[in-house]
Amino acid sequence: MIWSWPYTNSSSIVSKRSVERIYYPDEPHFFRFFVKKFQRRAPLINRGYYIRLHVIDVAVRRFLERPSEKKKVVVNLGCGSDVLPWQCMTRYPDRCQNVKFVDIDFPDLIAKKCRVVQETPELSSLLTGLKANVGNHVQLQSDQYVEIGCDLRRISDIEKALSTVVDIAHCEFMFVAEVSITYMETQGADSVIKWASTVGQAEFCLLEQIIPDGKDHPFAKTMLGHFEKLKTPLKSVFTYPNLNAQRDRFVKRGWSQVDVKTLWEIWSSDQWLSAEGRRKLDAIEPFDEWEEFALFAGHYCVVIAKTNQDGIQTASSSYKSLETLQKEIRPVSSSMNFSEYSGTRGQRRFGAAMSLENHLGEEFLANTFGLGPNNRSRSYDLYVTWPPTQDIKLRHTGPGSRMCHTTTDLGYYGTLLVGGRTSPSSALKDCWLFDKRANLWERVHDLPVPLYRHAVTRLSRSNMALLIGGKSDSTTIFSGCFVYRPTSGWIECEILGSNYRPVFGALLVNEQIITRSWKISALEFHGVLAGGISQDGIIASQLLRWTLTLPENSKPTISFTVVSNSEYLDSSDRAVNNCLNRFGASGLVTPEGYLSLIGGIHANSIVPGDLDILLLDISTSRCKILSTISTRVISRPLLIGVSTALTNNGQVVVMGGGATCFSMGTFWNRGCYTLRYILTTPIHTLPAKNDPKWCPSRIVELTEETEHKNNSTSSSDRHSAVKVDIPRVRVSTATAFLEVLKAGKPVVFEASELGSCVKTWSPDYIVNQLGFDREVVVHKASSPKMDFNSKNFAYVTKRLGNTMQEIARGHKIYLRALSEEHPSDQPANIKMDFPQLAGDFQLPDALSFVAENEFSSVLRITGPVNMWLHYDVMANVYCQIVGSKKFILFPPSDVTQLSFAPGSSSSSIDVFSELESPSLSETHPHEAVLKPGDILFLPPLWMHTATPLSNLGIAINVFFRNLENGYSAGRDVYGNRDLAAYEKGRQDIARVAAAFSKLPPDMRDFYIKRLAHELAQRSHD
Repeated sequence: MIWSWPYTNSSSIVSKRSVERIYYPDEPHFFRFFVKKFQRRAPLINRGYYIRLHVIDVAVRRFLERPSEKKKVVVNLGCGSDVLPWQCMTRYPDRCQNVKFVDIDFPDLIAKKCRVVQETPELSSLLTGLKANVGNHVQLQSDQYVEIGCDLRRISDIEKALSTVVDIAHCEFMFVAEVSITYMETQGADSVIKWASTVGQAEFCLLEQIIPDGKDHPFAKTMLGHFEKLKTPLKSVFTYPNLNAQRDRFVKRGWSQVDVKTLWEIWSSDQWLSAEGRRKLDAIEPFDEWEEFALFAGHYCVVIAKTNQDGIQTASSSYKSLETLQKEIRPVSSSMNFSEYSGTRGQRRFGAAMSLENHLGEEFLANTFGLGPNNRSRSYDLYVTWPPTQDIKLRHTGPGSRMCHTTTDLGYYGTLLVGGRTSPSSALKDCWLFDKRANLWERVHDLPVPLYRHAVTRLSRSNMALLIGGKSDSTTIFSGCFVYRPTSGWIECEILGSNYRPVFGALLVNEQIITRSWKISALEFHGVLAGGISQDGIIASQLLRWTLTLPENSKPTISFTVVSNSEYLDSSDRAVNNCLNRFGASGLVTPEGYLSLIGGIHANSIVPGDLDILLLDISTSRCKILSTISTRVISRPLLIGVSTALTNNGQVVVMGGGATCFSMGTFWNRGCYTLRYILTTPIHTLPAKNDPKWCPSRIVELTEETEHKNNSTSSSDRHSAVKVDIPRVRVSTATAFLEVLKAGKPVVFEASELGSCVKTWSPDYIVNQLGFDREVVVHKASSPKMDFNSKNFAYVTKRLGNTMQEIARGHKIYLRALSEEHPSDQPANIKMDFPQLAGDFQLPDALSFVAENEFSSVLRITGPVNMWLHYDVMANVYCQIVGSKKFILFPPSDVTQLSFAPGSSSSSIDVFSELESPSLSETHPHEAVLKPGDILFLPPLWMHTATPLSNLGIAINVFFRNLENGYSAGRDVYGNRDLAAYEKGRQDIARVAAAFSKLPPDMRDFYIKRLAHELAQRSHD
């Protein structure tokens, strides 16, 4: 069997080149000679490759520094284009005086590397006695460096080649295998490990993937699938999936001292990377992908093995402790209820949940803002338990897009949204209150400092909240605490004692108990703080009970005491602390006072599925784990970036979530998970049967706050928008149509001559002409209100005859014809796609300009479903042939009022339900009802939506070009790809925003507002 990994080598060196240039600006750069063009990788990729490079560097440096009378040889097994020899020779020149570096890989890869070395003076100048094609697989030899081109499975050939360049018996060896031998068949890789232990005094540094929580862990599944897709499957992970297995692997093959750790454990170890070293990385590149970094690093292990030394074989102590802890804690016997998402619906990470109610008191949940499939979202997913008696009406103004914010339920007062960020260096300080009675957002007191990854909890049942920690920019952790009071805003607390270390991303919960200190006439609130990441860049081991004292007339104070875990002894005590001290976890306190700890990451290793969700008793001086809830369900979730809510009837709902799995793809949770705790005894929970499942119903998009909010002459005083009827005219000449086109306003051409189709196109006629079995792709909707953003419909291939029958029976189906031959590349054309019908349809002679500049002609067949609000970049005419339909159009100037996300041509606003509400009062709707023979002219960029007024609607929609230039180049099947100037402008905006990203928020806001105003002025000019 052939094993190869050229793609992984190419991808790897591009990433290492990115790290080299960004993280090592003051060193000579050697990867640049093997990478044609520099590509800056994402911060997550850079940090992951940095720790990989750093581990190898430290391991080799320690080997070089260790005193020895023998010649030292560093052998890189499966070296690819790595530049380890040159890095060592420039970083540690004194230590490399009596050292030889040997690179081994496939002959073709080594031949390419040999050429590069010979042709590059910066590489060859460090080598003396250089000669090529020596023989016995030695393609390059020098006093300092050797290249051997040989398949690693041919161990005897490798040993023979090695013996020609060094005296094996008088050498001390360091073997390095950085993500290389895992691509070999396991037996072959094991043979290499065993052989390396027989060459005398030797050390082995292995870095490769593991699957410590099984192949069904979402990160593991994504990782394995990625390498399978590249046709470079990982072989060793199934035989050696965890640290214990890797330890045993080396012990059984002759290595007397073996130390095994995860990369995540190494990241936190001062023996490998100092606290100062970790802090410096944040100054080099803003970073906030901590959960994804921990997932990546927890799925890689580092083995340091030695021969001829006394020692014990150890795996990570934290890994052993976790295994013990999993056996000690009683799991709940139930599994979670699961409601699967449709398409990209529900895909949202690092948002925050809140509860809402309609006028009947029915509960809804919202997963607010966060990171969607493409970018940060200025919207929220609305969740329901089907079917609600009445929908909820919501306004579309409110906070801007953000992630890593908090939402805190303050009871009748409302839900408090605090801070968040746009990028790791751009924290936000604005705060908003969602009024549950009016269902609208209102801006309240800003934070004194911008913050994200902070922790906020409600103080008992009051309308106050406590905030602890967070980051104010990419390098600064907020060291204080604030109390929020609706009347006075944010008040800083005095922190008593030294038990608390400032952190971000901690878990903060409040107990329901309020006590009164009569001595100082103050109220006292109590709760627990756990985990978070400290300034050292590691998860803090601090489980603290806090007491907040609120005097009537002086500054609040907060004190912290360490929580004891005396329930657990010996090694389990450390495991319990690790398990509770998490970063990015959610915490919900049940009415009974128990804490449900959900997801996040913890120190040293990944959180196993059996410990992902814990039920804790925090009511005493100790913090006791009562039970666990396994997440090993049919569709196993990744409890990273999730939003959680405790419903009115005691359900725990987990929404959204997922993670970028390094360079291997993005995993999104496939649905919403619902749990319930029915507490029968202090140490046992039972599931509730027939619990309703929560699922997303629609997306609520938000727009900017209206500029005229405080202007007494504005339209904000009126309760709804004023509709204008679109004029109905008869057009008889091409000149008359050109005048309409020039005016740029919608018009209905009534009683137009469209051909025989108006009289003949019955369902039977269409089916007879096209054939009952003709396959068509339709939108099959679950609701009469289709929403492109939430994809509450499915694309289904059906027979035309069945489609027409189902529409007649009232099924929610919509057919938008595509090109028959090239549906993904070419626009629809009725003459090409449906020649049997094309002769029945004609455009009036007065619309000759449309025919001459036609882009596409689309057959539309509509059942009882609404078309979502959207705009088309090309002008078009909608020719109603069968049935009737109501259109509502909005002029381009209303775009900022209608919740169109940046770069999107579709909105989730349900215009027909909300047009009478105050949320659309600032818009300028135009209305028309089309009957057979009517033609609606839709000017470019006029946003429009439609609802059928009959059971069946049939129309031909003709798009045409009315601009001489400006359209985007490339594929545009639907005629709604934004103009080239806008697409380029969005790229320019990204560059402008990046240029201001490192400024303080107030200065950044000042200058960006000035630029926006200047751009608006240019537009008017």
